[in-house]
Amino acid sequence: MDREMMVQVVEKGCPFAQRTQMKLREIDEGGGRITMVMQDDPVNLNAFGLVHAGAMCGLAETAGGMAIFRYLDPRETIVLNTVFNIRFTHPPKGELRCTARVVEEEAAALIEEFRKEGKADKAMDLKIVDSSGKMVAQAQATFRLIPTPQEYKKYFGG
Repeated sequence: MDREMMVQVVEKGCPFAQRTQMKLREIDEGGGRITMVMQDDPVNLNAFGLVHAGAMCGLAETAGGMAIFRYLDPRETIVLNTVFNIRFTHPPKGELRCTARVVEEEAAALIEEFRKEGKADKAMDLKIVDSSGKMVAQAQATFRLIPTPQEYKKYFGG
């Protein structure tokens, strides 16, 4: 999937990403990295003026999912989060950034497993850092590849 399609999926097609000002910052083709950012915006704050924990979870989950999704044809296969655990380490300040990595060889193995078994799982560790570079949360997530349900295909031109 090219950058334009990824931006379409996240920034234009996902109401949650739009509300939270989530953006695709970087795609590292050779290294398999995707970096998502969430702006320092009042819509993301809790009652104490800190970024809401749910918004941070959404940032990590989106980065991890997109790191896999970039290798898929969404008319045939989508990726869903099945397990998510997060530990908050410091109060966040400023823009938040989460980088997820899936290299081409990992993606090829996942796709092969999906074709044989009808599903495939990928576990990953995700870190969120704030604008000062401090890690503010660490998450572990498991994502599952599944066949794209018929009712979802309309979102991807299918």
